[in-house]
Amino acid sequence: MPLAEADKAIWQNLWIMLAFMSAIFLTLLVLLNVLLHRFVIAPVAQIASVAERVSMGDSSVPEYVHEGGDEIASLSKSFNRMRRSLDNAMKMLDT
Repeated sequence: MPLAEADKAIWQNLWIMLAFMSAIFLTLLVLLNVLLHRFVIAPVAQIASVAERVSMGDSSVPEYVHEGGDEIASLSKSFNRMRRSLDNAMKMLDT
C-alpha cells in the first residue's frame, strides 16, 4: 500500500473520530443543560418569583413546596419558614 493512501486513510479515520466525539460532546452538553434547567434553574426561579411577590406585600401567594432531600428542597423549607415568621411578625406589628 502506498504511503499516500495510508495517510489518506489515517486522516479520514481521524475526521470520523473527531466528528463522532463532537457529536457525543454536543449531546452531553445539551443533556446537561436540560437537566440543570429542570432540577436547579426552574425551581430557583419559582422560589425567586414567590419571594418577589411576598416582598411586595402579597401574602396570598401559596407556599412553594419542593419535595425531596436535595438543596432545593432545603431552600424551599427554609424560605417557607422565613415567610411564616415574617407573617407572624407582621401580625404582631398590626396588633
